[in-house]
Amino acid sequence: MKMKKTSVALLALGAFAGAAHAQSSVTLYGIVDAGILFNNNVKGLHEYAVSQANSSRWGLKGTEDLGGGLSAIFTLENGYTTGTGALSQGGLEFGRKAFVGLSSTTFGTLTVGRQYSISNDLTSVFASGADWAASGLSYGTRASDVDNVDTSNRVQNSLKYTSPNYNGLQAGALYSLGGQAGDFTRNSVIDGAVSYANGPIHLGAGYTFVKDPYYATYGNQGNSSSPTSSATGANDNMNNKIYGGYATAGSQQIIVAGGSYAIGPATVGLLYSNTQFGNLGSVTAVGQITAPKYTGNATFNSGEANLKYQVNPALLLAAAYIYTHNSGADNLGSAKYNQFNLGAIYSVSKRTSFYAIGFFETASGIDSTGKKAVADLSGSAYSADNHQLAAIVGITHRF
Repeated sequence: MKMKKTSVALLALGAFAGAAHAQSSVTLYGIVDAGILFNNNVKGLHEYAVSQANSSRWGLKGTEDLGGGLSAIFTLENGYTTGTGALSQGGLEFGRKAFVGLSSTTFGTLTVGRQYSISNDLTSVFASGADWAASGLSYGTRASDVDNVDTSNRVQNSLKYTSPNYNGLQAGALYSLGGQAGDFTRNSVIDGAVSYANGPIHLGAGYTFVKDPYYATYGNQGNSSSPTSSATGANDNMNNKIYGGYATAGSQQIIVAGGSYAIGPATVGLLYSNTQFGNLGSVTAVGQITAPKYTGNATFNSGEANLKYQVNPALLLAAAYIYTHNSGADNLGSAKYNQFNLGAIYSVSKRTSFYAIGFFETASGIDSTGKKAVADLSGSAYSADNHQLAAIVGITHRF
């Protein structure tokens, strides 16, 4: 009789587990990308290297139906370099994404963890460098991704809310806690965005305000006050000639707005961004080696026009022009950057494609370090003079 009761209990437990499993799912996904990169001018030398146009990654995402249109969700996403197998995002295990939260079909989605800004979610689609122009390489962005549209910087320790889609209208907000005892706003991030899509028209705008950006976003540890290994330098969170001289900024403000219009197989896109490094000289940027002793503010204004043309279901051709103006700081001067992106992507299946993408940048004026501006497509592999040409050819496989 005791054995019979135990068997019944096990059967009931199995049935319950089966029902719970039917309401839940966990998905493994990722990208493996590799290509051959050529850069004609890295500190005056030619460079040939194995690189990647799309950031290689693998991730797990899951959902559990809680009933009444409410679900528990999570995402863990790791970034890595295909050529070496090394971890990206400064060596963080889940440096691309790591969050958990609740999603409601009625009220929207609330998540907590390391995530993309809501501004990026709703505006990056308008930028070539975050779309087809090697989004994992940072070569196709506006002045080394000064406006973070290509997510060079994730937002850690953050709470993010995204509304449901109401007839094409969607909005969201994010707040990142700096985690500093006795100083609630230190290393914090405030972010909000809105988008609208209707037929061929797609529009979006976002606003981001960061306290102590050298540590809060350019470092990979938002509650830290020391330099961290990052995508731009091992001991320097802003190892960058274009904006690295502003590492002592007490704040960073980013305003971005864009739109696209589809005409048959062609899509025309426009993007504008305004990035301001404020209160220069108010943060001690430990490990920073290029920052002059500026005060006041420095502002970047960037504009981009791009075109995508779907020749047939397999072949996409695309081009973009980007202009960026750095107003300088302390009347030291300013710098101007002109960039051209050109690409072709050929998909042999839904999961596998080949690509060929080229980049060309020119620079003039005085850069953030107080020296003659040089072309700097990637942020750290800067040119020896005012122009730089690069290209990458490779393969992308998605799973």
